[in-house]
Amino acid sequence: MKLHKLNLKKHFEIKNLCLCIGNFDGIHKGHQFVIKKIIKHSRDFKMKSAIMTFNPHPKIFFKKNDGAFNIITSDYKKLFLNSLGIQNYIEYSFNKTLSNLSAIEFIKKVLVKQLNVRKIIVGNDFRFGKNRSGDTKLLKSLSSKYNYKLISISHIKNNNTNLKYSSSAIRKNIEKGQFEKVTEALGRRWQINGKVIKGKQKARLINFPTANIRPGKQIYPKKGVYCVNVLFKGKKFKGIANFGERPTIHGKNLLLEVHIFKFNRDIYGKELTVEFLTFIRPEKKYRDFKTLTSQIQKDVNKAKKYHKI
Repeated sequence: MKLHKLNLKKHFEIKNLCLCIGNFDGIHKGHQFVIKKIIKHSRDFKMKSAIMTFNPHPKIFFKKNDGAFNIITSDYKKLFLNSLGIQNYIEYSFNKTLSNLSAIEFIKKVLVKQLNVRKIIVGNDFRFGKNRSGDTKLLKSLSSKYNYKLISISHIKNNNTNLKYSSSAIRKNIEKGQFEKVTEALGRRWQINGKVIKGKQKARLINFPTANIRPGKQIYPKKGVYCVNVLFKGKKFKGIANFGERPTIHGKNLLLEVHIFKFNRDIYGKELTVEFLTFIRPEKKYRDFKTLTSQIQKDVNKAKKYHKI
């Protein structure tokens, strides 16, 4: 997959695009359905498949928050789209200039003049342009004039709940620790990836070593204890993790602490991927380290029962 970082001034040379516009945050099952359509149309009509997205996410830009919003990181999004077969990833810098384009200006300056698209695929509730004034009706009305075809796709629904797959709903479930629902919507486990750093090493005092990871720029799960899988160098291990500030030992920064069962290797500085399976309990401040130790053992027993080990 070719990566293209664009703004309104950069030249873009690739022609004959079959383009889908959206943030694809999470790349859930609804997104994956759309991506399959993009790839099929591209092959059937000898076009080049492309995803057009924005960085930062417009909601981050307008709210001016710290970036702890996206379901997945930008790097993971690119890797996953590549694995699905998308040929071109077009990332626009979302800034004041782009946000101030009217809907018609967006079509003329970006889609037609800069990208020269031939087919556009969007959800039927797609909105664009300043104040979200543009919609699929506008795109359709100008399609003949600017020589592109529009395909509008309805939301894909969960067969069990009859609810549409939604990035907003997934974010809420992550924040509530409801990872069975998150897994079903994504079609895979939600994960945090990062390098192992040194912590206070308190857990070693009770023979419970943990691999500590600082969360990256993505949404944070509910603070608490989870059953997890840990991916390391192509192998999967079972484990338990705590996400939070560790109030009993006066922690101040958010940290993901992972204990890997049946694992004894020095992994400081190494990359780990932690998949969240199910929520065990919320984070709590205990009166002393001894009480915390007793609770950890109860948590471990629950996790081992869940993992069937």
